Amino acid sequence: AFAVLEELLEELGPRESATDQEAAAARYLQSKFQEFGYETETQEFIVEDISLAGMGLMLNTSEPAEFRAIPLDQSGLGEVTGILTPVGLAMPEDIPEAGLEGRIAFAQRGIITFQAKAENVFAAGAVGLVIYNNVFGLFRGVLTTQPDFPVISISRSDGEAIEDLLAESETEASIALTLEDLPSQNVIAEKKGPGDAVVVLGGHYDTVAEVSGANDNASGTAVLLTIARMLEDVDLPFTLRIIPFGSEELGLLGSRFYVQSLSEEELANTKAMLNFDALATGSGVEVFGEEDITTMVSEIGSDIGVDVAVTRGLRGSSSDFARFREVGVPYLMFSGDDAPRIHSESETIEFVQPEMLGGAAATAVALLESEEFAAWIANR
Repeated sequence: AFAVLEELLEELGPRESATDQEAAAARYLQSKFQEFGYETETQEFIVEDISLAGMGLMLNTSEPAEFRAIPLDQSGLGEVTGILTPVGLAMPEDIPEAGLEGRIAFAQRGIITFQAKAENVFAAGAVGLVIYNNVFGLFRGVLTTQPDFPVISISRSDGEAIEDLLAESETEASIALTLEDLPSQNVIAEKKGPGDAVVVLGGHYDTVAEVSGANDNASGTAVLLTIARMLEDVDLPFTLRIIPFGSEELGLLGSRFYVQSLSEEELANTKAMLNFDALATGSGVEVFGEEDITTMVSEIGSDIGVDVAVTRGLRGSSSDFARFREVGVPYLMFSGDDAPRIHSESETIEFVQPEMLGGAAATAVALLESEEFAAWIANR
């Protein structure tokens, strides 16, 4: 599994959602599944994505400077220009007494939610909000309601450099966010079995911009390929459908499209979904989900010498299993518990723990081949 992950990173590099990088990764994955004898197809869909002008944040200085930015989910749209004004953590007491009329607020991440920061600065008259990270690297944030103005995030190092600049003089900034239709795709590999029952194995293969995603989610993608190879010559009592999902990083869009494409009969025949995401770093193999399946996989892990910890689930984030949970499909999620490097430049291969990759793959295969799981599927 680790060798597969190494090959993924060497061959593909970053796989930013809904880009040519992601499309190249889809072609690569389809060819690998075909090598293992699976029937394959790509499932194409359109992503309505927020597009940034240039790198995202432009400072209109004597020598204009650009900084890499990411729009927050639910950000407002439009083109805005204004004096970039520091507002600390954007708490009510941080807002200048004179207000922020016509200005772009410049805030640090932390203490209060992104939504609260946005509400505080826009109530004071701001026409945009830039939030810089409190740890290294870029980040994606989510607003609960869409404001009238753009909200973007930048890295801590860029934020600190801009803070130093603003301490010397007032500086005008510009942000432009527009909607753009972009192509994306899921890769579907299938190994047919008897009867109508289908078990889906999934995990996204896209990344945020300029990040190799060794853990999130080359790890899950490598495990999916490893499982496909391990089951290449194994007859299962159900149809196995392995789906690397596209555009997960834009809001679980690939898995949403796949689930919405299913007819009522196809959905009823989908008996379980196993998801693999960010599972290569941490204290060991972790799972959560449907109690019947977590109990089985914990016992099977013990039988094959893999310590599988059953947890309560993710905090403050989600993954493709959620789209199946929403429609009542039982699920099992394989993950790790080491999240700080996710979406950052330090999410690289040297932090990957090969035994976690192998443990997840071996446990999942043992579950899929077990009589207990087959009986559970047959009775659903």
